[in-house]
Amino acid sequence: MIHFNRILKRTAGTILLAALFSSSIVSTSKAEEESGPAFAPPVSETTAPEIGPGMSLKSNCVVVLDPGHGKTDGHYSGCHFEYNGVTYYEDIITMKIAGYTKEYLEHNSNYTVYLTKDSSEVTVPLDQRAAFAASVRADLFVSLHVDSIAGNGTTRNAYGASSMSPRTGRFNNDIAIQSQEAANTILNQLTGIGLHNRGLILQDSKNGTLYPDGSAADYYAIPRYSQMYGLRGFIIEHGYINYLSDLTGFLSTDEQLKKLGEADAKGIIEYLNKAGKSTFVPAGNSNQTPPSN
Repeated sequence: MIHFNRILKRTAGTILLAALFSSSIVSTSKAEEESGPAFAPPVSETTAPEIGPGMSLKSNCVVVLDPGHGKTDGHYSGCHFEYNGVTYYEDIITMKIAGYTKEYLEHNSNYTVYLTKDSSEVTVPLDQRAAFAASVRADLFVSLHVDSIAGNGTTRNAYGASSMSPRTGRFNNDIAIQSQEAANTILNQLTGIGLHNRGLILQDSKNGTLYPDGSAADYYAIPRYSQMYGLRGFIIEHGYINYLSDLTGFLSTDEQLKKLGEADAKGIIEYLNKAGKSTFVPAGNSNQTPPSN
C-alpha cells in the first residue's frame, strides 16, 4: 500500500500533495518518458467516483495538476536554457504554471484542485503521481511540461504546444478517447493566446511493454499509468524553452506564465463543463504487486 507522507491544505476545499516522496527517486528525462512496467500500483482509497453524465452541484469536479520534473540529487531534472545571461528551468516554469492554473480554477466553486507537489525542489516518482490522482478520484489529471530539442532553437519547426496522450483503439479505449478530447480542448486554448498547436503525440512503448489485455502500452509514463487507473490523464507541453519565439513570447516572465496557466484552466473548465465527472470506475488494485523485474 502506498502511504502518502503528508497532505497540506492551502485553502478551504483544496489540498496539496506535499510528499509523495521517498529516498528512492526515479530518474526523469525529457517529458518524463517510459518508466517501469504497465501496472497500476495500489492506492490508499478505492471508492468509485460519482457516476453521472454531467457535473453534480453537490460534488465538485476534481482536478489533479502535476508540475513536471523537479530536483533529483540536487539538480533540476527538466530541460533548461540560458538566454541573455538568465537560465530558465522547466521545473520552475511548470510549478508556476500549475499555480496559476490552480488559482484560476479555484475561483470556480465547482472545482477541487490538487497538486502532486508544492515545490519545484521536489521530484515525485511517476507511478505515485498517478496513484495519488486515483486516490482522490480525479476527474482530470494533467501533467504540465515545457519542451526542448537539440540545436538551441535552430531546429526547423521545433516550436509550439503539444500533448502526449494515450492511443485509442485498445486498452480502456473510452478513457483514451476522453483524454484526447480533453487534451485537444486545452491545446485549443493555448492556440488562442498565440502558441502554435503541434497536436497530439501518440507513442507506443519502446521496450515491448503490454497492457493487461495484451495491447501495446503507451510510451510516456503519465498517459500509461492513467490508462491503468482509468483516469483521463495526459501531458501538456507549453512550447519549446530553447526556441526563442516561444521562450521570449510565452515562457520568460510571470505574466506570460500566468496566461499559460489560465489558458490551461479555461481548457479544463470547457472540457469538464461539457463532459462532466468521470464515468469510469478506477481499478482498486489493492491486491496487486509490481513484478520483480
